[in-house]
Amino acid sequence: MQIEPLVTRAILTVKNSDSLRSAAISMMERGVGSAVVITDGKPTGIITDRDALRVIARGEDPNVLSVGDCVKRTLKTVAGSLDVVDAANVMRETGFRQLVVVDDSGALSGVFSMRDLVVGLLEERAVSA
Repeated sequence: MQIEPLVTRAILTVKNSDSLRSAAISMMERGVGSAVVITDGKPTGIITDRDALRVIARGEDPNVLSVGDCVKRTLKTVAGSLDVVDAANVMRETGFRQLVVVDDSGALSGVFSMRDLVVGLLEERAVSA
């Protein structure tokens, strides 16, 4: 089973220049734990609520820091045609709990999360049973 039908499409996006505070407020208001950073129409990073918490715990000012100051530099993008089991292996190998899904042009298509993975594996198991 491909990940394409399982991908979350309603994704919060932010820019590197956005303040960390504004990104955190947007995540809170939308009830999500992450936002994809977009530069020139393409995903270039991901920032999580945990990133914001680390900044606050260190005593830094989220009003002063930008998303670009805190964004995870490593981003793993995958195609929607990736198999669910292969996606699980990518997550295991990289330690990422979310994979950014892109289309053929490299534009954001959605995010495949651990929750999506569980749903996909359960659906695959039900089909094979």
